[in-house]
Amino acid sequence: MSASVEFRSAAFPKYPNEDAELVNANLWGKRLAEFIRDHLPEQGIATLDILCEDWGWLVQVKNDDFPLWIGCGVMDGPDSDDEDGVSSQHGSAGDGITEFRVFVEAEPGLVQRWLKRVDTKPAILRVLDGLRRMISSSPDIHDVKWAE
Repeated sequence: MSASVEFRSAAFPKYPNEDAELVNANLWGKRLAEFIRDHLPEQGIATLDILCEDWGWLVQVKNDDFPLWIGCGVMDGPDSDDEDGVSSQHGSAGDGITEFRVFVEAEPGLVQRWLKRVDTKPAILRVLDGLRRMISSSPDIHDVKWAE
């Protein structure tokens, strides 16, 4: 099971030097990953570290039974140059507001799955509930769309 949320916000702009950390260009979102890492614990969900991945950013969630994590980053969109020839931020509408996607994943190990059925749904739902509360309490996040 996995679930996701998409939203728009100007609160998580790309760091000026973030390209140096990215695996793939234009798949940024470090400020959003930091926001999730720093604020999700306020909702009772312990987080660990953030990592750059080839699809965006990963926020590790503390879970003793199996790896559990949150992925986040900008939504896919065409790269474009403005009238001055300056490249706009990927995922941005040009008004500073960017479309983001956040999703939750659980990855029980192969041996775990062989030896017993691993029900990841309660852990994912717990993280989703924390994300819902965190996102709904942020005045800077708009046009929220949940999918499960």
